[in-house]
Amino acid sequence: MSSLAQKLTKDHPTVATIVGKEDLLAREARDLILAKAPGGPPNPDQIITLSEQVKPDEDRLQGVFDDLRTPNLFGGSSIVIIEGADRWLKVDSAGWLEFLQQPAGKFILILMTKQLDGRSKLAKTLKSSGWWISAERPFHRPPPWKPEALPWDNELNQWLVHRFRQIQLNIEPKNAQLLIDRLGPVMAPLAQVVEKIGVICKAEQEKSVSEELLLKHLPGGGDGNAFDLVDHWFEEDRQAALDLLVKMLETGWLDEKDQRVKNPQGLLLQCSALALKRARELRAVRRIVENGGGEKEILEQTTLARPFLPKIRVQYRHCDEDRIQRMISTLIEIDWQLKSGSGTLPEELLERAILSV
Repeated sequence: MSSLAQKLTKDHPTVATIVGKEDLLAREARDLILAKAPGGPPNPDQIITLSEQVKPDEDRLQGVFDDLRTPNLFGGSSIVIIEGADRWLKVDSAGWLEFLQQPAGKFILILMTKQLDGRSKLAKTLKSSGWWISAERPFHRPPPWKPEALPWDNELNQWLVHRFRQIQLNIEPKNAQLLIDRLGPVMAPLAQVVEKIGVICKAEQEKSVSEELLLKHLPGGGDGNAFDLVDHWFEEDRQAALDLLVKMLETGWLDEKDQRVKNPQGLLLQCSALALKRARELRAVRRIVENGGGEKEILEQTTLARPFLPKIRVQYRHCDEDRIQRMISTLIEIDWQLKSGSGTLPEELLERAILSV
């Protein structure tokens, strides 16, 4: 957003394609483009918005092109915003290419979509003829190629620190990470809490956001997930694994849709599947290394991607052949216990696995 704001001081797009699943960033990018429109922010009645509920068709698309080419009755630019634009871009590709390559009139077209293949001819034309703006959610943990990094060494943390700075408040990255851990990685709730904390700090005449203040005003919770639990287990950090398991069972955890859930059996099944896959990967890596292979052979002979190799190196040091085999045997036993209806609770099976291997 800072880069976009800076760029808008020098130039303004005729066509802006905003691509990404982070709604907050997409909305803020749209609003910033409108606020910086030539001639000043437009009145609401100057803007034509096609919501995601509007069904695309060729006649309506041609009407959009005509609206953009027609001078605005109120003066200034004709403005059209298309939400769910990926569906509209599939309608009459030739018409889109003609419109983009031979623009006419004074207009602003904002295309908003959660995903769009940037390799297509139409996408490449959108990039060359306008602005392509990413609205993807930043990483809320260090990337896998930095296994030794501090927990707050991530892009979402940097965004949050900057967000506080915009309202004249200082926050240490470690404290910002506490906020992320409590609320999860979705940016809209984080932005709302920044505003709330800002009001509190202003009332108390505070210039810095302390850990005590956050703990007082934040809900319990966390964004730990099965991946974290399995990583701790394979790295033999049993205390961290048990602490995380307790926290997840008490407050729930965020699923792939960033919804907080509480389902111990689901957690056990997910952890078991991830751990079995990881054990097999490490066993394959160990055999490659024992036969004189290195990084090149690992990438060629396994499904591991290069960014994950640093984390695999860490776990490789903690998993010899004997431990890998015992982990696989434990996972098989867990599966049998679960399916046999032995009465053992899923959380107990997880605890035993973490402590025994």
